[in-house]
Amino acid sequence: MVEGIHPKRRTTLYIDPNIWYEFKKICFREEESMSQKVEKFCARYIAIHQKGNPQLRLEPFIGEIKKVCFRCEGQFRFLNEVRFISGLKANVCNECMKEYKERKLVKKRLGIS
Repeated sequence: MVEGIHPKRRTTLYIDPNIWYEFKKICFREEESMSQKVEKFCARYIAIHQKGNPQLRLEPFIGEIKKVCFRCEGQFRFLNEVRFISGLKANVCNECMKEYKERKLVKKRLGIS
């Protein structure tokens, strides 16, 4: 099978056998060939780094980053950064922020992070 201008060729990679074994099991479980997965990774890496090695956010690699609320430990995209009366700085969700305000435990809202 010919892909693009050049046909695919066999390539040798040197990889830790333990990593390769686990990768093989996962690919089998997901019913996708190891070659397809490695090729997708390489194509994505090239698309991101082809023009150099820019400073990038982590979202393209690991998905949306979620932060953990200090009080309820829920995961949210955005949290309120606050300073408590005790001097502690923390990130809290909107629901916890309302409760803290009612109890007058928040000294200052620092912003959204």
